[in-house]
Amino acid sequence: DQQRLELSEQRRLAETLQAQQLKFEALLAENNRLRALLGSSAKVSDLVLIAEVVGISPDPDQHYVMVDKGLKDGVYVGQPVIDATGLVGQVTESTTNLSKVLLVTDQSHAVPVHSIRTAAQLIVEGTCNRNLLSMRHVSESLDLVVGDVLVTSGLGQRFPSGYPVAEVMAYQLAPGAAFAEVLAQPRSQLQTLDHVLLVFESKVDLAQD
Repeated sequence: DQQRLELSEQRRLAETLQAQQLKFEALLAENNRLRALLGSSAKVSDLVLIAEVVGISPDPDQHYVMVDKGLKDGVYVGQPVIDATGLVGQVTESTTNLSKVLLVTDQSHAVPVHSIRTAAQLIVEGTCNRNLLSMRHVSESLDLVVGDVLVTSGLGQRFPSGYPVAEVMAYQLAPGAAFAEVLAQPRSQLQTLDHVLLVFESKVDLAQD
């Protein structure tokens, strides 16, 4: 019986240590992600605010997340949202303490972009797949190849220029077709979002009441 008790106690201790190790690893991973976000904020000329993702759309056909910043923090509809690797989307609704961020992969979302390699102008659209974006009406004469990185162009003045959006992953042109079918992979880590950066234009007053 004593041996059984000792084994039970050792097993409990091992499980406790394992749980503590997992918690430590989770905290370390979160710390690294926050460091990456802060590093990203240092690379942009705009003012930014870190927000935590506190909710996600339960509908697979609607791609949005809820974040813990709202009107009291100066958040506004149309505000660009990024993570450490690229464009996440834009704010579509905001209350006092919460905001809804429509992701670039939502089928209603479209972003003007250009290719870093050639400066070719394109429109990237959501596909309702968090790993996939598409471009329609891509002229066969346009110089675009797999691996090209697409960044926000600033056209339409909805998004500041220069934020990474996607990388071309498939280019298919049917014989005799005038337009190519192009697919791209989002640069932002949409599958694992826990914190994001809300981007303010430098002229926005962030003073609190």
